[in-house]
Amino acid sequence: MPKKHKPIPVVPFDVLIKGHESVNEDRDRLGPGDPTVALIRALHKEQKPEVILAIDYRLRALAKLISEGKGKPWTFAMTEEGGHMVNEALFRAAARAPLFTAKTVGEVAFNPDEFMKIALEESETDGQA
Repeated sequence: MPKKHKPIPVVPFDVLIKGHESVNEDRDRLGPGDPTVALIRALHKEQKPEVILAIDYRLRALAKLISEGKGKPWTFAMTEEGGHMVNEALFRAAARAPLFTAKTVGEVAFNPDEFMKIALEESETDGQA
C-alpha cells in the first residue's frame, strides 16, 4: 500500500515573511548556508517546531515554483545570481496553499494550478481586471 502523505499545516503570513527575511539576512551576513538554521535562529523563541518546519517546507516549495518559472507574472529578476523580487501575493499563497509531505523534502511542491488560483485571490487588482 502506498504511503499516504500528510498535509503540511497552513502558517500565518507574517510569520512566513519573518522566516523568509531571516533567511535573506543570514545569507547576506554569513553567506550561503542552510536556510533551516536561519529559520530556527529567528523563530525558535516564539514558534513551535511544527510551525518552523511548515514554514521551511512552504518557502522551499515557493522557491521551487519560482525557479521552475511558474510564478513569472509575480516576480522580477533583480540580480545576475538569480535573485528575484517576489510579489506579496505569492507569499500569501505560499502561507495557505495546500501542500503535502513527500518521499523527500525536494519533492514537496505546490500544485501550480491550485497555487496560482490562490495567488490570484491574494493579488491586488487596484480596480483593474
